[in-house]
Amino acid sequence: MNRISHMVFAFALFVGLYSLIYGFSVWLSDLGTLSELLFYYTAGGIVLSIIAVPILYYKAPQRKMMARTISDRGSVVAMTFVVFCIGSLVGSIIYQWQTGVSIIGNISIFIGALITMAGALMPDWDIPFLGISRHRNIIFHSLVLPLLIVLGTLVNVTSRILSATSLAVGAEIEYYITALFLLGYASHLYLDIYPSNANPLEILWTAIDIDHKAPTGLKPLGPIKISQKNARNWLVGNATFLIGIAFALFALYFYNILA
Repeated sequence: MNRISHMVFAFALFVGLYSLIYGFSVWLSDLGTLSELLFYYTAGGIVLSIIAVPILYYKAPQRKMMARTISDRGSVVAMTFVVFCIGSLVGSIIYQWQTGVSIIGNISIFIGALITMAGALMPDWDIPFLGISRHRNIIFHSLVLPLLIVLGTLVNVTSRILSATSLAVGAEIEYYITALFLLGYASHLYLDIYPSNANPLEILWTAIDIDHKAPTGLKPLGPIKISQKNARNWLVGNATFLIGIAFALFALYFYNILA
């Protein structure tokens, strides 16, 4: 999976998360305005889908192939889902600009997207540190390094709580930043079950192919080896665990914000 694809999908992941948080913010601000937000949300998604999906389908690398991993209908549905999410975010931003509804917590779409994409790029740091021959190293392509970051975050927040007179300090922005980073990191592991030269449109075509296998195994760590046969399960399992931790951190952050 190339770096552009990792960044594209990490950004799309953040887009979906941001839209959910914004919708929740509007609901807390004024339940009556939620219907207005839904109009802008839906309209933005529909308009961009009508414009972009035909273009993406025309540009798709497999559009002339006789055999595809999934049906044309499934491909269009996958593309429509991604495009709709991006369009709905645009509609939500327009609504926010018109109404001035504030987002819960210290959330910036630009900073948040950068943090998520930084997490998506970190697993490939094994190339500058270990060389291209050790790319897809088992340490960098697992939950080991992200857990060290989580541990550092928890230690930092805990030390602040112990030295403060109020538990409100537990709402530190570290929860939010670390969670976004983990989401990006997890997206990289998910996408590494695809070939390094795959592009976003190819991934949409093979996303639900249960028989698809990772292109290569992972580089071993001493006696620990992950074969090509087991590489998909390793990557998906570690990524899913990171997603769980990320949502736990989000829960801690927003619990403290709303308390």
